Amino acid sequence: MDDLEDLARRRSSVRWYRPEPVPRSIVERAVEIALESPTACNRQPYEFYLVDEPSLVPKVAAVPMGTAGYVHGLTALAVIVGDLSAFADERDRHLIYIDGSLAAMSFILALEAPGVSTLCINWPDIRSREQAMAQLLRLEQHQRIVMLVAYGFADEQARVPFSQKKPVGMAHTFVSSVS
Repeated sequence: MDDLEDLARRRSSVRWYRPEPVPRSIVERAVEIALESPTACNRQPYEFYLVDEPSLVPKVAAVPMGTAGYVHGLTALAVIVGDLSAFADERDRHLIYIDGSLAAMSFILALEAPGVSTLCINWPDIRSREQAMAQLLRLEQHQRIVMLVAYGFADEQARVPFSQKKPVGMAHTFVSSVS
């Protein structure tokens, strides 16, 4: 547990990266580790669309909202795309987001281990943004964006914002009885 805690505490959201590319072998290994994440019925209803072509990164990164201030500093992106066709029942429509997010966290920690920094980029639930990304990535109708993860080697000259985490006592409740 101590090693995992050290890895989680070392990781921070980085918005500016050095121009050197992350070797694809490291990224593929991180995806391989992400595939070990639990999923409903082991369906693994997601795919990592990896964007490391310098001319494409700013185009893809500009689609979600909130990236305008740092889009020029990004060097690579993983777009996690859920596959709704993995589920036959409407009740399961949110599983791509749960399963994709679990895989995203494993991917992020797998990249952090060899010193590759990351940034989670929230995905807005806005139809025009969905359509724009679907067009860029040539997605099918059954595919939905879960989130984006920027990755690269951190620019040591850039500042990393501090985010205070809430105390553990405010994040859990042991339930000893139910009604």
